[in-house]
Amino acid sequence: MKINNNYLKEQLKHVYWLNGGACAGKTTMAKKFVNKLGFQKLGYDILKYRPYSCPIEHNAIQMPNPNLDYNKWFNRPIDIYAQWLLDFPKELMEFFIIDLLKMSTEHPIIIDLGILPKVILPFIPKERIICLYTSPEEIEKLYFFRNDHNIILECINAYTLNPQKTIIHANKAIVKFSDIIKNACIDNGIKTIKRTLHLTEDEQFRLICNYFAL
Repeated sequence: MKINNNYLKEQLKHVYWLNGGACAGKTTMAKKFVNKLGFQKLGYDILKYRPYSCPIEHNAIQMPNPNLDYNKWFNRPIDIYAQWLLDFPKELMEFFIIDLLKMSTEHPIIIDLGILPKVILPFIPKERIICLYTSPEEIEKLYFFRNDHNIILECINAYTLNPQKTIIHANKAIVKFSDIIKNACIDNGIKTIKRTLHLTEDEQFRLICNYFAL
């Protein structure tokens, strides 16, 4: 089933999108939108969508799963790893949009999801999308050591032959994915903000709000 993009534009005109790569502040900024401005936020729970997905059409959503060889999974070729990171949110949108349409229109919605802009531009205008990014060094330093990624780090430590080497390898894929998203946003004329050590959370939030005219 294909939903008309013009209809989606009308129904989702209260949706704002924090796009971009890893460790750029998307999750932190989304929390500020909820706590300070009363925005709604839709969580995307893969375990909720997976039972309704098709293994052929939604191959990325099927992964990872307990049947995997995690040593091979985390040490896949960088290009294949990065492509999975790109395919995952694209497949997610088929389910995600349905849940978005069920949410109240009385309060705006903030989404923090890195995705190729071509997937969402047909129904979310670039004026309501902003790309957040940071340096490769920050991604490599932070990604697998964030509190919300503890379960991933535990998996790497428990099931890979050389956890330290695995983290270095996987980080290269995370960096590549982040660069692809950032460059695609730039190519589509989407506003970008780089998170640096000198940019405070409040300053980043103010810049985003100013861009969205909030």
